[in-house]
Amino acid sequence: MEDAILRQHIADYDRWKKSLDHQFGEFNAWLAEHFPNSAGARQVVQQARTLLADDQFTLALVGEFSRGKTELINALLSHTYGKRLLPSRPGRTTMCPTEIYSDGSGQASLRLLPIETLSTNTSLDSFRRIPQKWVTHEFDADDPDATRAALQKVAASKAVTPEEAARYGFDRRHLDGRGKLVEIPAWRYALICLPHPLLAQGLRILDTPGLNALGNEPELTLSTLPGAQAVAFLLSADAGVTGTDLNMWETHLVPLKQHRGTAVMALLNKIDVLWDDPDEDAEQMVRGMRAQVAKLLELPMESVVGVSAKQALVAHHQQDQELLQDSHFPDFERLLVERLMAHRQTVAEHRSLHQALTLMADTRDLLKRRLNSGRAALAHLEQNTGTSAEQLEELVALQKTAREQHKQCHQELLTLKSSQRMLARQRTALLEPISSQQLQMLVDETSRALYERWTPLGLAKAIDDFMHGVDHQLGSLEREVEQANRVVDAIFERSSLSHLDASEQHLNMGGFRLALRGLHRQAAQLRRSPQLLLARRNRLTERFLATLASEVGRLYSQLISAADGWLDQALEPLKQHVQYQKHLLNRHLIKLTELKQKTQSKRTDLRALESEVLRNDQALASLEELLRRNVPSPRPLPPAPRASNVTPLKAPASS
Repeated sequence: MEDAILRQHIADYDRWKKSLDHQFGEFNAWLAEHFPNSAGARQVVQQARTLLADDQFTLALVGEFSRGKTELINALLSHTYGKRLLPSRPGRTTMCPTEIYSDGSGQASLRLLPIETLSTNTSLDSFRRIPQKWVTHEFDADDPDATRAALQKVAASKAVTPEEAARYGFDRRHLDGRGKLVEIPAWRYALICLPHPLLAQGLRILDTPGLNALGNEPELTLSTLPGAQAVAFLLSADAGVTGTDLNMWETHLVPLKQHRGTAVMALLNKIDVLWDDPDEDAEQMVRGMRAQVAKLLELPMESVVGVSAKQALVAHHQQDQELLQDSHFPDFERLLVERLMAHRQTVAEHRSLHQALTLMADTRDLLKRRLNSGRAALAHLEQNTGTSAEQLEELVALQKTAREQHKQCHQELLTLKSSQRMLARQRTALLEPISSQQLQMLVDETSRALYERWTPLGLAKAIDDFMHGVDHQLGSLEREVEQANRVVDAIFERSSLSHLDASEQHLNMGGFRLALRGLHRQAAQLRRSPQLLLARRNRLTERFLATLASEVGRLYSQLISAADGWLDQALEPLKQHVQYQKHLLNRHLIKLTELKQKTQSKRTDLRALESEVLRNDQALASLEELLRRNVPSPRPLPPAPRASNVTPLKAPASS
């Protein structure tokens, strides 16, 4: 039985990242050996390595309970063990949002955040940094009973009064009752760490257990889901699209797809229930249901797939290739591979990687020019058969030329340092529009407005006014950024390095602007949810506003970090080029001085200059070898074994 498509491509992607990281690591070692004064260059390379180390591919599963999300996760992770990892049984198997990942330690653990934390406005992201607030269970992933006992805790619930449930923000219509009490999750969030190859290679799975969980955690909709590279909306083939499914789709996923650019697919799970009717063509029925769902959800037909996670799990366990194809699970994996390849393209085009790779190529080109110049000087001296005085005159001329070039480099470095200080002085004016004080003023104004008029209409106006204020602040920042980019252009134009493109060093605001605009539209849609429309001044509405402000603050922090990094590194290509050229010229001058001293005492000995040429030649050879190494290319998508419901992958637009 051939390996799963997704497993192959995630392994390829992991190898690509590790190969690229190894290449950057070797270049850092090369810099330390051949260019000791290269702290700035090594910092550029380290940022690229950090990007690769932190990168993950997140698949978010969204759907009501009993849609088979747990079994889908089991099918995805069953290739290694051929068994069900997560406990699955009729009814609810997860009550709270659950994140499944690997930390690379090989240790399995479960961390649970108590539901009582909903009584605060503290975000989930903040609680991640407070380990003492979590209940932790470690278990042996190779022991099925221990694993089952630990993971069943995720499904724990507790009985509370309807009033207490409402204070936490739960919609009673979606809660099970027990007399005068209702059942709510015992936990707010779960983190499951498993030693699994797919997870260790960067796959992270997020399971959201239903409409109540999404509606009760605005952070999931406004922050967590937009951060996923793929979102799968699960439906049940035996139930079709129910009212709660449609509510979830329109409230949480349509804004995500339309305004945040997130790739969303629909999965019709449990198609095996259609196999029991001998009078019906199951394949034809699945195609018809896919067409209906695609039309209803306004999705492309190729983004709607019918699968049987249960039968895929059985097929993996029994090594049954025919059953696996009947489950259509490979079609789902092919969709995930497309999302993975699009994500890889985005990572490959990231500015940090581009800067590091450009630095490597530019260093090679400069060293090559310096080597050619040294070879030409050596060849000229070797051909000169004149007197010692004539040879000395030649060396003096070469030394003079090298000194003039060295002086020019030194002067250009002084100019660049002055330009760097000028850029640094712009930081305060540049970042003032998005300072924490400015954001807090907006938050305070919004809170006051809501205190005076706490109604659905007041909430809508408060959100719009808040985001319009954010938009105004961003507009002020864009004007400052435009001015700063013009300064960088002027610095590059004055430089002798005309081949370097100043536009590649511009601070680009486009991505942040789109993210904030999408956040505004998504928040406007989310505030129309029944839980918020029916709410009065309770923890849910407060948490919604706190989450919105926190998400804007997070984007502002990213902007500030990007601006600080840009201020530090916008001139780095110029600085590194000139510093390295000065370093090479300095070594060249030392060798010429040694050669001149020998020429004055005896017949010309060119070994000093030969050693410098040889050293540069060896340095270039090692750098060329480093750059020649092929980073593994993406594995092409294999042809589908049947009429495919997946279109060929197109290259995504640059982000």
